Amino acid sequence: MSVIKQKILDSAMRFFLEKGYLATSIQNIADDCGVAKGSLYNFFSSKEDLLIEVLMMQQQRMTEQIRNIRIDQTLSLKEVFIRETECQIGFFLDNSFIMQEVKKLTLPDGKIAPFLFRLRANLLSYNRESLLRVFGEGIEPNIWDLVMIYNGIMREFIFLFVFEKKSLIARDLAIFAVQCMEDMTTNIQVRTRPALLQDSDMSEYIQYGLKGEQVPDVTQISDLIQQVMSTIKELNISNSEKTELQEATQLLQEQLACEQPKGVLIRALIGLLEKEHGLKDIIQQLDMLVMNTLKTRN
Repeated sequence: MSVIKQKILDSAMRFFLEKGYLATSIQNIADDCGVAKGSLYNFFSSKEDLLIEVLMMQQQRMTEQIRNIRIDQTLSLKEVFIRETECQIGFFLDNSFIMQEVKKLTLPDGKIAPFLFRLRANLLSYNRESLLRVFGEGIEPNIWDLVMIYNGIMREFIFLFVFEKKSLIARDLAIFAVQCMEDMTTNIQVRTRPALLQDSDMSEYIQYGLKGEQVPDVTQISDLIQQVMSTIKELNISNSEKTELQEATQLLQEQLACEQPKGVLIRALIGLLEKEHGLKDIIQQLDMLVMNTLKTRN
C-alpha cells in the first residue's frame, strides 16, 4: 500500500471517529492529508468506498490479533475466548460511529449496507465457532440462542460505552461476558430447554448475509407461514378449530401469492389467526412483513 493511501485511510478513520461519517467530507480528509481533492479520488471513487476500506482494514487488524491469540499455546481456552471478546469490543469502540449512524448508513441502494450485512454474518459465524470450541458440542442444540445472548451482552454494554460515556474497562467486560456464557452453558436447564433459533433458520440468514443481502421479505413470509402450519398441529384445541386456522393460513398464503392481493382480506385473515394465543408471536412477525410487502407493491 502506498504511503499516501495509508495516510488517507488513517485520516479518514480519525475523522469518522471524531466527527462521524456523515459529518466528514472528502475535502476534510484531503486537506488533512495535504492532497488535492481530485488526487484523493484516484485512490477512492467515493466516500462510501473509503469507509468500506477503513472498516476492512480495521477488521483485518482484529482478525490478525485473534489469530495471534489463538496460536498462543500458553493460554487456556477460556482465556483465549476472553481475549477474542476483548478484540471485538475494541473493534466496535474504534468504529463507534457505525453504531451512532447505522440507520443512515444502511440505505438499501448504497454500498455500505451489504458490507455491514457481511460483517454481521461473519461475526455471528465466528462467535458460534468460538462458543462451541470453548464449551463443547453439548451446547450445539442451543448454540444460536447462546450466540444471540452473548452478542446481546456485548451490544448493550458497548452502547453504554458509546452513548452514555460510561467508564467501563474492555477487559472487565470481556471477562464478564465470557463468565456469563460459562454459567449458562453449565446450567443443565439450558442444555435441555428447546431452542428458540433453529440451525436451519440461522443458516439461511448467514448465507444471505455473507452475500451482502438481507433475507428477502417473501422468503421470511414463506418461512413464517410454514411455522404457523406446524404450530397449529400442536395447539391444544379441537380438530375443527385447527381446520379453520389451517384454512385461514392457506387462504392467506394464496392471497400473498396473487399479483393483486386483497389487502382487506389479508388483514382479516391475520386478525383471525392472531386471536389464537398460541400463534400470536408468529403472526405479529408475519403481520409486519406482510404490511411492508403490500406497501412496496402499492
